Order: sequence, then structure tokens, then C-alpha cells
Amino acid sequence: MMSNKGIFGRFRRPYGIFVLVLLLMIIAFWLYLWTGLAAYESGIPKNLMDHLVRSLDEEAREEGTCVDVLVKYGKEIPGLSAQENGVLFAHLIRDKEVTYQKISGWSGSGDIAYHILADGEAVAVATLSAEEQGGILGLALYRVDSLFGMQDLTVMAAPKVQVYAGDLLLTGEHLTDRGKVPEDLQDLAEYPENEVEIPQYNVYTLEGLFWVPPIKGVDGSRSAEGVYVAPDCAVVGLPPDTALMKEVEERAVTITHRYSHYMSDDLGWSGLRGYLVDTAPVYDRLRTLEVNWYTLHDSNRFENMEILDRIMYTDHLISLRMTYDYIIVGQGKVTTYDTDLTYYLALESDGKWRVVEMIVN
Repeated sequence: MMSNKGIFGRFRRPYGIFVLVLLLMIIAFWLYLWTGLAAYESGIPKNLMDHLVRSLDEEAREEGTCVDVLVKYGKEIPGLSAQENGVLFAHLIRDKEVTYQKISGWSGSGDIAYHILADGEAVAVATLSAEEQGGILGLALYRVDSLFGMQDLTVMAAPKVQVYAGDLLLTGEHLTDRGKVPEDLQDLAEYPENEVEIPQYNVYTLEGLFWVPPIKGVDGSRSAEGVYVAPDCAVVGLPPDTALMKEVEERAVTITHRYSHYMSDDLGWSGLRGYLVDTAPVYDRLRTLEVNWYTLHDSNRFENMEILDRIMYTDHLISLRMTYDYIIVGQGKVTTYDTDLTYYLALESDGKWRVVEMIVN
């Protein structure tokens, strides 16, 4: 008869193998849970953003640049290195409280986007994308997809002018359109009676900038400063001749006096019409305009007149901005009218510069 020791001996080996396999499965499952939960924790958007903001803050304070973070996550901008952008980004957040805020209704690249805030002001955007393969138990894992600035810039420039945004030469990599008519001149371009040649400009686009750079155009040995006609749009014309621009500015001052006197009913239509292009819509707009907006008065004068934002679109078309105070005195009071106009002056065949378009800013 077989002893109990013999019976247990027969089952001890399979049981040991079973226990070992079970132990290995428990260890494997525990490692799965441990590593999976660790990966999930690091892939949670909040944790990702906490880490990103902490890295930006530390690098800006300790190194004076955010280049390491931008090398890893930065959006590529042709011609601008992570080193350049890193210094600019650090300047925006250094010595400030750096936080983040989710952007609701995000429709750009990535699945989720956050604003990077410096003392509560948005200075950059971080986008997160879900990993193709989920984490533990199918839970979604995310990664930082891109990091870029808040500034987008459009530059319209004369075709033969080399354009610089800061020190960056804009090239074909940045060219997004050709033959674009400036916005203020689009109605004039479509007006069938117009006899003034309308310029068509190249359009360059930069996106995700950390700063708004000065814009400059170069043509040979001469240069022209770009004019920001909107916070995100600059225009670069031809480099102007100094004597020519002085002539145009003197003409603009004369036109300003005549326009204002016409508007205050101190000058008849015959005194203004010779300063307007008679085949342009502005001619009929001013001719039919009611000019009794100002109160009855005894006198008028001009103060604080300033000429700004000069743009030479072509040799025969120049724009400039005129700001001034028009003072009306009468009926026992003095009234100041703050005036801000943009003139487009065209050189006609008789050698005279006349208004072809006028925008009230």
C-alpha cells in the first residue's frame, strides 16, 4: 500500500509549477498595472501641462531661455530657430506667474489646446494629441504635440522689394499669395471708371510668433519701414525718395485744410474738387455729402497735426495717415474734433497729386 508521503510527492511538483505560474502571472499583472498606471498618470493632460509649465518656468529663470522645451515641442517656423524663439519666449514669462488654461472649442491641430499664461495673460499655445494606442484598460494617453506663440503676421509687400521681419529675410517659404490688392483699395479696383493703376502685392505669412517684429523692405541701397495697418498685418512699399515724400506731405497738408473747411461749411465744393481724382468714388462721396455736421461758429483752427504711416505703393500712388485736432470756436464755446484720416494720393498726368481714396479711421 502506497504511503501518504508517496501520494503527496506525486502532486508536489505540478502544484509547485501551478503556484509558480500563478505567482508569475500576479507579478506580471502587478507590473502591468504599475507601469500602466504610471504611464496613464504621466499622460493625463493636467499632469502633462503641470510638467510643461514647470519646465518652462524653471528654464526661463535659470537659463534665461526656453530653448530646451522648444527643441522638444516647438512648432517649426521657417527661418526662425528654437534658440531665437527660446530667448523671446523666456522674455515673456520670466519673473511672472506661469499657469495654463484650457481653450474651449479648439478647432486647430491636436485634440486639446491650452493657453500658457504669464501673470494671467496668454502668451503661447500648447496642443495635446491622444496616442494612437491607449493605455491601461484602454484609457486615453496624451502627449504634447506642439508649442507656439500667440502672434500671427501677414506682410503685404511690393513684388521687387526684399522683406525682413526683424532680421529674418522672408522668402518663398513664407510666400502665401501673389497679386493681392490692399484692402482699402479693393473697392476702387472694382470701380469701372477708375483710371488709377492699383498695386498688386505679394503676401507673406508667419504663424506662431512669440513677438511682433519690425518690418523693413530693401530695394538696392534704399530701405522702407513697414507700416502696421492692423496688429497682425504690415505693408511694405517702395523705398520713397525724400524730396518726393516732402512734396506729397505738403500737398496732404493743403488737402487737409481744404477738406476740413469744406466739412465745416467754410469752403464750397469748387474749392475742394480740384484736389480729388474725379474718376474715383471718393469724388462723388464728398460731392453729395451733407456738410452741416459742425455747429455754427465764428472761427476754426488746426492743432497737433501729425503725418504718420507713409507707404509708397507705386511711383504714382502714395498713402499717408494724417491726425489732427480741428478746433471750432463759436456760440460761446470751443469744440475739438479729433480727426484721423488715411489719404491715398495718386499722381495724375498733369503732375498733380490728388486724393483717389480717403479712409476715416
